[in-house]
Amino acid sequence: FVTGRAGNFLRSIEEQWGTLMFFCDVGSGGRNKDYEKLAIFGTIRGRRGAELLVLSAVETKVPGYYSKIRDDVLHRDKGKDESGTWGTD
Repeated sequence: FVTGRAGNFLRSIEEQWGTLMFFCDVGSGGRNKDYEKLAIFGTIRGRRGAELLVLSAVETKVPGYYSKIRDDVLHRDKGKDESGTWGTD
């Protein structure tokens, strides 16, 4: 959907933000799902930058999608540890 030809779109975002991205649950359900989970690894800044570009691409293809998931995106940092990184960096 937003991967681009041979994954080039996601690879360009990875390069731009210094992240590693891949889809979770590949092969379970085909193309008829409402969404797929995208794992984004890297620094917090890199993850957020990559996430914003992907969300922008999805919003371009499916207008109104972001408004459906807005609360999830805005409140996802709730419950971080004291380092502010969920202990993953």
